[in-house]
Amino acid sequence: MSRLLHFFGRRAFKARLPGLLEFATLALLLWCMSVEAVTQLGEKQEPTLDRLLPDVARQMAFNKDGTKLIAKGMGGTVVEWDIATRQKREVTNINAKRWFAYAVGTNQLLVREADDDIVLLSIASGEETRLTNGEYESGDISADGTLAVLTNGDDSVEVWQIQPDAVQKLKTLETAFPVRNGVAISAAGDAIAAAEGTYHEEHRTVIEVWYPAQESPARRINTGTILGVWNLLFSPDGTMLAVDSQHQAQSGIRVWEVETGRHLLSRDGFEAYWTRALAFSPTSDILASGDEGGNFVLWDIRADDAVWRETYPTGIQSIAFSPNGESVAIALWDTTIQLQHWRKQ
Repeated sequence: MSRLLHFFGRRAFKARLPGLLEFATLALLLWCMSVEAVTQLGEKQEPTLDRLLPDVARQMAFNKDGTKLIAKGMGGTVVEWDIATRQKREVTNINAKRWFAYAVGTNQLLVREADDDIVLLSIASGEETRLTNGEYESGDISADGTLAVLTNGDDSVEVWQIQPDAVQKLKTLETAFPVRNGVAISAAGDAIAAAEGTYHEEHRTVIEVWYPAQESPARRINTGTILGVWNLLFSPDGTMLAVDSQHQAQSGIRVWEVETGRHLLSRDGFEAYWTRALAFSPTSDILASGDEGGNFVLWDIRADDAVWRETYPTGIQSIAFSPNGESVAIALWDTTIQLQHWRKQ
């Protein structure tokens, strides 16, 4: 049985189908699909023990139609891969910058430049639009590129509105603790999350969730005693929030329902120190994780279980799903990007 049949077949038995007709249609679809062999982007290099190689993709994102994959290497080079030809072009080198986020609707990157200017960088033209200046540590942007959030790691998050003819700061959200673990905004721009931390007697991470029109957080999620998080992200539909966890030299993953704060998926005790990569599927029901041990896992959030596991010979740094959900990109420490394709036969 193919990987996709293994993955979706298990989900089919768990799904609540309203009728036999829908079940028959789904079964027919499954038998007409398979997982193709992986397409490799980039040439394999031997990983080093002391640091990650410059060409390892630290962050990745597909463009709107899924024909291109934008990747930022650890060395600062941003490239755009053409999926069909497996050729790449260099967009820019941001050795002295940090890529905060990608706005798929406008094909722009939110980055911090060497002089600490925060700009929107057009992938297509290379043109830049300046937002503000400051030593911001992390940020995110809505899918349509109209709202951005920035934090410099103190007790606040700034919300910025981006329009073709004007850029302005809408408000500053005051947080309970320093925002040391990242900030995220939902794709629609209707929810903001900040992963905050305290590091006194013990490590604690708290996540506060705001709705932009409100001045105080709508929800505070206490993750417990964990070292911190590598990833903080909303599901594409904005209903869920996911992080990786780190406690006693073992990593894990956690998913909450945004509206209620209810735990939907929680796993701890992975052998890898960090789960460096997390990505939701476009339909928001699957979470992909990748860790330093090379373990790639697809988690069915509704079933609260893993539906597919694969182990690579080296660590995983980042993961990205294509917009149609038919491909997933997995960036490895050997500098290659492995593309798994799910296609109809």
